[in-house]
Amino acid sequence: MTSVMAVRHKTWMVFFVGTGDGQLIKLAVDRAFQAVCPKVMYKAHDDRQVFPKMHLDVVDRKHVYVVFRNQMMRVPVSKCETHTSLQACWSAQDPYCSWCSSKQRCTSEDDCPDSLSISDDSHQKKMVSYQVGSGSNGQVTLHVQTHLTVGRPELQSNFACEFSTYSDKLCTITDSPQFPWCICTFSESLFSTEGLNLTVEIRLGRETVKEQLKLLICSGIKGPPTPALCRKCISAGCSWSHEKCSWATAGFVAAGVCKMLETRTDFSMPEIFSIIPSKVSFYGRNNAVMTGCNLGNVTRVRIQAALDCGPQESPVWNNTGMNLTFHIPSADKGLVNVCAVLPDGSCHGNAKITYYSSPSCTDVTPTTTWASGKRMIFIVGFHLQFVEGVIHSHAPQKVNLPTFIYSEEARSLQFLTYDTPPTTNSHETFTSAMYLKIANETLSCSTSITYLPDPEFLSFSSVRTGKDLHVTIQKRSDKLEMTKAELTIWIVHEGTLHLCVVEIIDTDFVICKILGAPSDVIQHLMIQYGYEPVTLYSSSTSVLRLVLLIPSFIGTITFLYCSIYYCPKKKLDRAVASRWE
Repeated sequence: MTSVMAVRHKTWMVFFVGTGDGQLIKLAVDRAFQAVCPKVMYKAHDDRQVFPKMHLDVVDRKHVYVVFRNQMMRVPVSKCETHTSLQACWSAQDPYCSWCSSKQRCTSEDDCPDSLSISDDSHQKKMVSYQVGSGSNGQVTLHVQTHLTVGRPELQSNFACEFSTYSDKLCTITDSPQFPWCICTFSESLFSTEGLNLTVEIRLGRETVKEQLKLLICSGIKGPPTPALCRKCISAGCSWSHEKCSWATAGFVAAGVCKMLETRTDFSMPEIFSIIPSKVSFYGRNNAVMTGCNLGNVTRVRIQAALDCGPQESPVWNNTGMNLTFHIPSADKGLVNVCAVLPDGSCHGNAKITYYSSPSCTDVTPTTTWASGKRMIFIVGFHLQFVEGVIHSHAPQKVNLPTFIYSEEARSLQFLTYDTPPTTNSHETFTSAMYLKIANETLSCSTSITYLPDPEFLSFSSVRTGKDLHVTIQKRSDKLEMTKAELTIWIVHEGTLHLCVVEIIDTDFVICKILGAPSDVIQHLMIQYGYEPVTLYSSSTSVLRLVLLIPSFIGTITFLYCSIYYCPKKKLDRAVASRWE
């Protein structure tokens, strides 16, 4: 935390917390000092810390002014408009948000007189809860409670409940509903072996809430005392005590009682040794690997943030018992707990995953590449270790795998390299946008790459200096700005390759040196700068090849002359002489 501001709202205390990695978090605490799930109201893509001072807008008290390193943000205290139903508005557990019946939208309470909002108890996870108890003479009593707060007291007078099955109304004995309670009593004989399906319709003001319930005979929920059986008992509105399910007594039993059974399981207890990677961006990571022992029965991996809020689960595959593969979902920045889920719903192990800011690129070098591709590009930026691939706009289906360069000296900036993909437009100049691939997201890079035609090497000459041979290669002038490290040159002498060390590269020539050259005669050069090597023959070799072709050329001309002119003429003379004879 780098800054904290506290605001009182009705019976709630709301804390706005700024962090060192660029987040604004809202944490609401009820009158019993129980906190609801924290919400990230703003999240910077980099690690700009929030400055110590934050201010609530004195005009509407609906915005917070937050200062970062180089900017000020006006952030709303809630995002009520993103919730499109009463259930969604209530589930947000936001003390600033209420459901406006007349406008049919989620908004702030002072914008609507007939609003319905969350209750003052933050531990409630459902808008409607119920409990089933056994009465006298084979009667069953169903208690239903709605966890809503009305904006105006007169709305409570319109409170009503109706219980029904598929065929008829349910209650044989019913008490007048007293907000927020409804009670229905009916015969136990209505239960079948599968239970009893019923609908509860609750009317409050202009709103109607329907809940589908499946009731079970509590004493009929039997089996080994496993966490799954306990959760089935609690979800049926029954009570779990003394390792068995029974009819509920006064008061509602929290589902947390089942957590005490999670250490007792029929499966081998899984242990987690490591998760690779254990550091990811807030976009998550695909194909993470968990290693450990007794992982064979693991069906899911649970990602749990603080305060037991919003756990996420990912299915597993390639499970060998010693390691398994799963996807790390996206989450807010910070530390989360990871455990392995067994078929009975229990979760074991305690590993950690840390979520960081997303990668970003601030610069690339060089900014050009040749058309045939495979030029090494250096990307400079932040959190580049989370990049899984680089994509170009002209080849969106090809993911280029990068290499992360670790540097202890670079405390903030980081470096990444990759090879550019080729293009079919070998003679055209165009610009290709770059994107960083992280999990299932693609982030645009601020700098693009310009594609130019391949470098063109024209001829070469050589000069001996002592035991070494200096070779000068003429090339067509271009804007590629090649470096020594990008060019590899060999000479070919009597079928053997000899490395020519590059010394100077300019826009229109290259000079390299052969140490201890075996001969002054160079048959040809091989030049490597990308995917394919280029072969360049010397001018003398070309002349020699032309001289060797001259006798063959003369022989061909003579043959054609004989065939077309001389030989037919001799045949004609012989025919004339024969007639004279």
